[in-house]
Amino acid sequence: MKAIEEAVRSDAPATRVVVVEDDQASADVLQRRLQANGMVVSVAHDGRRGIELVEEILPDLVLLDVMLPDTDGYDVCLRIKSNTVTSPIPVIFLSARGEVVDKVRGLSCGAADYITKPFQAAELLARIDAVLGQARNPRVPRLGRRIDRAPGERLVARVVVADAALREHVQQLLLSRFDLADVGEIPDVVIVEGSAAVPADMPEDVAVVRVTTGPGGTDGGEVVPVDAQLPRIVDLLVRERGLDHDLQAAAEALIVLAAAIGSHDRPGSGHGERVASRAVQIGRALGLDDSTRMTIRLGSLLRDVGNARLPAAILAKSGELSPEERATLERHPILGEEILSGFKRLSGLLPIVRHHHERLDGTGYPDGLRAEQIPLEVRIVTVADRFEALLADRADRPAVSEAEAVRILQSAVARGELDAAVVAALAGQVRSAAAR
Repeated sequence: MKAIEEAVRSDAPATRVVVVEDDQASADVLQRRLQANGMVVSVAHDGRRGIELVEEILPDLVLLDVMLPDTDGYDVCLRIKSNTVTSPIPVIFLSARGEVVDKVRGLSCGAADYITKPFQAAELLARIDAVLGQARNPRVPRLGRRIDRAPGERLVARVVVADAALREHVQQLLLSRFDLADVGEIPDVVIVEGSAAVPADMPEDVAVVRVTTGPGGTDGGEVVPVDAQLPRIVDLLVRERGLDHDLQAAAEALIVLAAAIGSHDRPGSGHGERVASRAVQIGRALGLDDSTRMTIRLGSLLRDVGNARLPAAILAKSGELSPEERATLERHPILGEEILSGFKRLSGLLPIVRHHHERLDGTGYPDGLRAEQIPLEVRIVTVADRFEALLADRADRPAVSEAEAVRILQSAVARGELDAAVVAALAGQVRSAAAR
């Protein structure tokens, strides 16, 4: 149990654990075992107190029983994961309920592990060690460049040149127009020498400028000489590349939208724009880069473009659809993919358009995909779409509040339909907005 042993041997603060267990005897035994391994343990005997302790202590780990006197552990876990302050804290369920459905429900709420009672102390400590190790050494997140620049704000450059003297010279030249990237920051442009390889951690959308101490020229791409004109040339190349990409993508999106609107001249309610805005906010909360957020935004806006090929009578019908009409309506993701497939620049949007009605448990349409088959971008758009739909009046039900909409989505997480982390990010946004 490496993580626990290192914590005990080092000068680092002891691991703090909150145990939420209603049975006093079980809680006492668990507390003694953990304390014997150098952990600081706080115990709550109901869900309300457990949440209070987690928010007060911000522990390294929560051990959570399912059956509690005032609520169930699933609800407690969802509340922990819906709070942006406590959501990073790993949760392990400890429960006598060992059916597969119980484990799936617990993990879908965002728990890191699910251990069935009775358990051996050695197994528990090993599972805790694994969860703590993963929490303390997470995968490097995808860090995005800032997309909301103030007028005149400088671009960010990273210089990757092996020769130290040349590297320093290039950096000094660029400082007149660029900020240099900090450690871990993804720049707008990376500078490499000649045909040297681009660093593996650079996303594909980062501009690459190759430099040379010679006169420059082209060899599979423009090579810029290192002289006083370098900052101006790099600045122009980066901005022209970005402008070209944005103009082409925007133009193709507008062409597609125009074609769809022309097929069915139906007034929009603004739902699509609200879904797109909400999805981008969720993507930002989850640390997705600006390129991915742009894909999410365009995919959200175009997700229902296939409706343009459906009979207007079905789209306008306010009552319950017949089975045949429902089957026709559920073809709109496929039709949307067909409309967009001719546009090369929009190929990245196709999974969102085709799969935004899929569910993690495989009960969605049109392909019945399951969790591991559904990209994160699709999961985000699905949650945003359902959330915004709940806020609008429908013929079969009135609109609900944002807080109630979050609770409904959390229930969908518990049923295995939606991504727990995505719903947690949404819930955090709603709570933050309500607190302001």
